[in-house]
Amino acid sequence: MADRFLTWHQAKVLGSETRIGPVFYMDADYEPVAVRIYAVGAPRLGDTLVDIFDDGVSIFADRGTAAGDTRTVAALANGENFEEIAEDFSVEDIAKGSLVHCEIVDAGDCRDLSVHLELQRVGEPDEETE
Repeated sequence: MADRFLTWHQAKVLGSETRIGPVFYMDADYEPVAVRIYAVGAPRLGDTLVDIFDDGVSIFADRGTAAGDTRTVAALANGENFEEIAEDFSVEDIAKGSLVHCEIVDAGDCRDLSVHLELQRVGEPDEETE
């Protein structure tokens, strides 16, 4: 079960290369578990591409895009409302003290976008053994 969820939301997606929502401070070491992307209005002009940064470095591994290039992004496919990504992370842990933020790389003309990052705390002591 996840220990922490980070959520970014943008009701009116203003365009590509845009930072959305807050910057989160990590109070402990966390492992990324999954990313979920949801848009009320599905992208109509290509995929919606988002990236999540840990102290300025993408948490995603390089992946191919519909355009044939390789980028560190998570994608919500054209015409779709929901996507879940659970294995394409380039980092094992997000360290305590890190600052984490989200950017829209390509809006794809989506509307009412939410991005959720599910995190599992690393090295949490077992409560029964304390």
